[in-house]
This record gives sequence, C-alpha cells and structure tokens, in this order.
Amino acid sequence: MNNLNKVNFFKMGSLEPMKLNGNISINSDDTKIKSFKETVGELMSQINEVTNKPQIVANEAMQGRADIHEVMAAIAQSELTVQAATTITGKILQTYEKIMQIQI
Repeated sequence: MNNLNKVNFFKMGSLEPMKLNGNISINSDDTKIKSFKETVGELMSQINEVTNKPQIVANEAMQGRADIHEVMAAIAQSELTVQAATTITGKILQTYEKIMQIQI
C-alpha cells in the first residue's frame, strides 16, 4: 500500500499520532517547505495512483493473485479519495472566490 504524506490525527487525551495508511494529506515530514504548486502536483499524482489501484487489483484477482476483498477495499478507497479531492477542490475554489471579493 502506498504511503501518501502522513496526516497527524491525535488520540483523545494523548499527543501520540494515530497511524493511518494510504490516506491523502498535505502535511510533510520533509524539512524543506514545498510550494503550493509542488504540493498540489504531488497530491494529484497520489490521487491518480489511488484511483488506478482498483483496476490493477482486479487484474491480479482475475489471475488468482488477489482476493475479491482486496478489490472491494481498493474500490472503496478510490471512491473516498475522489470524494475527498472533490470536497477539497470545492473549498479551495470557495476560498479563492472570497479572496477575490475582498476590496482593497
């Protein structure tokens, strides 16, 4: 499973991050600060990878190397990724529109 940039989710009453796998995040462990363009480009390539995974796993299932449960999990992950990307894109556009309405 690919490790997209890690999101730090914290447990109640604790400062330890919970471990999540295969999710999308804008947080980075790198010490170098990335530009918005680089971050979006990386996220888009990761989204593309996640959305192509169901087809790859389905082909493996037809060859007997994967289970139907793995296919269904890949499809669900892909659907959630597309929903999240759509929501984030909408919020970014709303924010941009609000910024453009600010009069100087």
